[in-house]
Amino acid sequence: MIKKENQRLARSSGKIATLACSAAIAASFQSIPTLAQSGGALEEVIVTATRRDESLQDVAVSVAAITRELGQAQVRRLEDLQTFSPNTFIRRYPGAGSTAFINIRGVGTTDYDKSLDPPIGVILDGMFLGTASGVLMQNFDIQRIEILRGPQGTLFGKNTTGGLINIIRGDVTMEWGGDVSLTVDEYGREDVKAVVNVPLIDDKLGIKLFGAQIKNDGWVYNRTLERDVGEDDILNYGFAMKWKPTEDFDIKWHYEKMKDKSDQGAYVNTNDATDLTCLVYRQCYSNTADDETHNSSDGTNFSDNDYDTNIITANWQVTDGLLMTYIGGFREQDEQNMQDFDGSPAPMLRMNFFNDWEQTTHELRIMSTSDSPFQFQAGIYSFDVDYVQRWDVYDLHATLGLIGALGPGVTLPFTISSSNGQEQETSSIAGFISMDYAFNDAWTLTVGGRYTREEKDFIGGNGGVFYDPSKGDPIPPLLDPKAYSDEWSEFTPSASLRWQINDNMMAWASYAEGFKSGGFFGRQANFDCCDPTFEPEFVKNYELGLKTSLLDGRLTFNPTVFFSDYEDKQESILIPINLSNVATVVRNASTQEIFGVELEMSFQITENWFLRANYGYIDAEYDEYLADITGDQIVTDNSDLIPRQVPENTFGVSTTYTASVGPGTLQSSLSFRYRDEVELEPSNDPIGHMDSIESLDGQISYLWGDNRYRLTVYGKNLTDEQELAQGTIHPLITRGWWTPPRTIGAEFAISF
Repeated sequence: MIKKENQRLARSSGKIATLACSAAIAASFQSIPTLAQSGGALEEVIVTATRRDESLQDVAVSVAAITRELGQAQVRRLEDLQTFSPNTFIRRYPGAGSTAFINIRGVGTTDYDKSLDPPIGVILDGMFLGTASGVLMQNFDIQRIEILRGPQGTLFGKNTTGGLINIIRGDVTMEWGGDVSLTVDEYGREDVKAVVNVPLIDDKLGIKLFGAQIKNDGWVYNRTLERDVGEDDILNYGFAMKWKPTEDFDIKWHYEKMKDKSDQGAYVNTNDATDLTCLVYRQCYSNTADDETHNSSDGTNFSDNDYDTNIITANWQVTDGLLMTYIGGFREQDEQNMQDFDGSPAPMLRMNFFNDWEQTTHELRIMSTSDSPFQFQAGIYSFDVDYVQRWDVYDLHATLGLIGALGPGVTLPFTISSSNGQEQETSSIAGFISMDYAFNDAWTLTVGGRYTREEKDFIGGNGGVFYDPSKGDPIPPLLDPKAYSDEWSEFTPSASLRWQINDNMMAWASYAEGFKSGGFFGRQANFDCCDPTFEPEFVKNYELGLKTSLLDGRLTFNPTVFFSDYEDKQESILIPINLSNVATVVRNASTQEIFGVELEMSFQITENWFLRANYGYIDAEYDEYLADITGDQIVTDNSDLIPRQVPENTFGVSTTYTASVGPGTLQSSLSFRYRDEVELEPSNDPIGHMDSIESLDGQISYLWGDNRYRLTVYGKNLTDEQELAQGTIHPLITRGWWTPPRTIGAEFAISF
């Protein structure tokens, strides 16, 4: 106990020191002398963080907007955005289609199973995407991305306790125009992207067509299969049609399809001496030749995933002071993902996951648009999901038969699979309101709230059923299915106060509550041993912020301090039951306190030189964490553990310089990112420790023909720093996966 109190005293001292340094930095920015004008002011950044189009510098919200950076060839995918937002950690999760584990302010996704709602939301053109798979978006046909930090308990879709990423696709311009690009790199990349806008009726009806092929060979060579693995193979295409019959009404239909047949990562052999893979087959980390760019697995993480998305958005200016908006979304996901878990030549453990997901959302919102000091918006929202998941376990039971673990003389062929699964229906409905009142030009108060009611009906198989897919056997029905059902409701209020100190400085304070519903974790082999039920988690978030514009608008500096208090936080825990059942359970195991500081800056140094930087600090600690995390049926106090995927410090800086050369323009960009060390395993097992890492990306572009033509050479991970992430299903396997090596590529783009 003394040790724990000393740790907390040290943490408190660190908080005070960090806060003092932040205040000193903020004060120093206010005293910057006015320099001779050598460049224009920064372009105003418009965001929709409050569901209105407002200047980034005017909203009492912690939000990072990524716009101009989306035009850089080195920004390839969603995880590249973490360079531009403090306290943001995004990583691709292997083994599941286009899956991203997103962590904002120390809270994030720790499992991709459909039965566990992600605490970080991803919204595509107003539609909330309700599962972690299928959200690892490519940088393609995107106008702007906003990263909102902190709980979004009032205005945005389903409640998210950690934050959200808001992705806004490109406009239907109703004018002729388009963009086409071709990208290649040293690992066989052949990306082709095209967007074309076509006017059908002048200023009334237009269509946007888009398509992209994302392909490469992969950068890992498999010595067992004697070929490259880890390839990208994605096809994304669709259209958006907009009709504007009058100045007061418009409606847009967005449809897109994504086919992802990529290898979802490439596992390497990191099995330790106590794993069955090592004990039975002598395939161990100690004797493998696997490294950063080579593996030896006898299979790949192949996938076959289809995503169909329809979004209808309608806006009706009912009167001069009232706007009505409807957003309806329907999304289908048909997924198959194979994982070769042991990452070795041994036939130890493969799992083939099949998922069918259907999601329907509706939102109807009214918003005031007058010049009155009182403004409001209110609406209703519904979210309905029906999913079916099955998974086949290969190799494990045949291996257990070889060592006599199935019983005397009991063996199974390696073609036999054990099938299990789950099904769930979710129905969620919410009503929300947000009201602003400007007392005068300086002070504005915002209050709001959201009432949410959510119901889940779940069925899970209570054990595996053997069948032989190689003989064409159909997937068997669930064994002894167990049914669970429950309903939860919660009101989450929010409030903020803005003080416009002068034309160039705004201070704000906010309070918000977040709620994530309970549920039933479905990826179980036996519900008799493990109750799948977990209850909702709650968060109260407090923030103080300052937004400043200096040097005649050439510099913005926005510091923020926040404190989040989580109750009944949902924690996923891996518990070994026996050799054929290593169970994942979700428990309301902890209360957690998170203190943080965020600094963001944009600086137009000269007309040709732009700089953007951010710094994030997090002190996250469990106030109480009571759970059985070893499988010995003993609940222990684990409050001294370090929360998962929470880097204490993050730092990002990017800069772009432009110069006129010959008939065109030469543009160079560099992006640097630092992330502190993190833990990936809930028990803080050393295999889940990742050291701090630095990453440097860059590009050089030449633009000509009024910037309609662009040739770019880019490099990612120029310092060639790779890091190894590992996961274990002990006592069966331990596998690892490396981040990509240094990669050099080129891109040619045409705009018309």
